Amino acid sequence: MTELRKTFFLFLLIGFLVNLPWPGPVHSQDGPEDPERRILSSRFCTVFYEEGVDLRVVNRRINLSFSSFYNLRNIRKKGKLSDEEILAEKLDAIFARVENILDMFPSKIHVTINIYKRKNALDEAYKEIFYEQNTADSFYVYKTNTIYTTEIDIREGILAHEMAHCIIDHYFVILPPRKIQEMLAIYADVHLKD
Repeated sequence: MTELRKTFFLFLLIGFLVNLPWPGPVHSQDGPEDPERRILSSRFCTVFYEEGVDLRVVNRRINLSFSSFYNLRNIRKKGKLSDEEILAEKLDAIFARVENILDMFPSKIHVTINIYKRKNALDEAYKEIFYEQNTADSFYVYKTNTIYTTEIDIREGILAHEMAHCIIDHYFVILPPRKIQEMLAIYADVHLKD
């Protein structure tokens, strides 16, 4: 099954699951269709990551220590957290912050994030979706409501930018022109650290 079809079926599954209440991060050893992939879910995000992606590295690359909206010390009061739980907390914090920056709060929003180990896997996914060569480090696809990135390129600003695209796409009934959407996404990235 092609990666695009896998993503489509996963999107349908996630669409169904989004309506269920999530008590906290959920993770398992493999994704529903691909034993080479792992999965974790949080309030706003479902993350699929390739075997070999080191979540400790991902967590180090997503630096929220500058911020008052995310305080790991307060979160650690809950007890010892796994790498999956820390990542889930960080992603939800970024997503909520971007909603506040944009002052847009679409209901029942949930985004999928695919994290690849290497850039060539990201490039391959891009080519399957758009039928052209990839020039981006990360990208968002509206039709599948999915952010694509790599372990080495992931960081808080990129996530804020791509999450902004998701929020914008689900907030407006009639989407603004792409240039306006891009300006709003850049605005969210720039003001993340305010």
